[in-house]
Amino acid sequence: MIGLFRRHRPDGLLIGAVIVLLLVGMLLVASATLGGPNARLAGRQAIWIVIGLGALLVALAVDYRLLLKFSFAIYIASLVPLVYLLLFGRTIANVRSWIRLGGFQFQPADLAKLTTALLVAYLFEKETDSRLRPTAFLKLLAIVLVPVVLVFLQPDLGLALTMLPLIVMGMFFGRVRLRVWIAIGLFLAAAAGAGWFALKDYQQQRIVTFLNPGADLSGAGYQVRQSKIAVGSGGLFGKGFRQGTQSQLKFLPVRHTDFIFAVLGEEWGFLGVLFVLILYAAVILRSLRIASHARDRGGSFLVLGIASCLFFSVIVNTGMMIGLFPTTGIPLPLLSYGGSSVITTLAAFGLILSVEARRFANA
Repeated sequence: MIGLFRRHRPDGLLIGAVIVLLLVGMLLVASATLGGPNARLAGRQAIWIVIGLGALLVALAVDYRLLLKFSFAIYIASLVPLVYLLLFGRTIANVRSWIRLGGFQFQPADLAKLTTALLVAYLFEKETDSRLRPTAFLKLLAIVLVPVVLVFLQPDLGLALTMLPLIVMGMFFGRVRLRVWIAIGLFLAAAAGAGWFALKDYQQQRIVTFLNPGADLSGAGYQVRQSKIAVGSGGLFGKGFRQGTQSQLKFLPVRHTDFIFAVLGEEWGFLGVLFVLILYAAVILRSLRIASHARDRGGSFLVLGIASCLFFSVIVNTGMMIGLFPTTGIPLPLLSYGGSSVITTLAAFGLILSVEARRFANA
């Protein structure tokens, strides 16, 4: 590890932005939970961050090319907990997404998203044509849709959606022709209409509320309404640490997880929101730079796949807070409370740094 650092210094801007986002998240979780029944969550989040940084270092130390070679076995292993949850999982908050280990809970879907990115990267590593062939395109769809369906059946629509950017990035990376994009778009539109009947009642209600926010302000529309009030009341500079009325008086639901961005807007204001979004932009742009300098197609797509999933989660979560997207339960990466999310996200950044560190032939 030390020798690797001596030969190739890691991207300081990327690491710095990630660390600052983690610290901001710690402050927001502490503000949203101190003085209540969840007061211990800030301490637990610190533990997750330490474990996650360890996972980052492990992922950096391991040659990503070795992981690509065993990506299929890793991928299959990550699907086993998803199948287990469907058969034996305990329902928590309407979904069977969590496996209890001692006093902690782990969400296997977060790990499956990372292993899926690895296997798709291996698919592109083995493809000799610059344009994705029909057989390879079908493999791409199968690799991604299997975990998507398993997670959707839990039913966790939000986490299932966070894996779909791997298909979009795969189509872009594989230079899929325009007519295929159009065909896929039409198919998804038809599938969305048919899929309405497969959604649970509360999921349907979220979409109805998104289309007509004023229909049920005290019921399904309550979350978005409170989030808009919190974000809007922050003004330019915010109300200050633990001074937000919507979060501190508990009007804002799940404020330490899905709605952490609303706490940010209320307490840190527009400038705080802008600061955090700039940090996310720095992470995405530095990742794209690493992808462009990767030594092989597998490494390049691995970085692009991870970055696309991160970008999607940030856009959808922040859009939910101001009513641009339906509420889907997608956490804000690095900021929201959650052990499995923090650990797998930091492990993903370790893989990105691994690609950067081994971009030369003798690495």
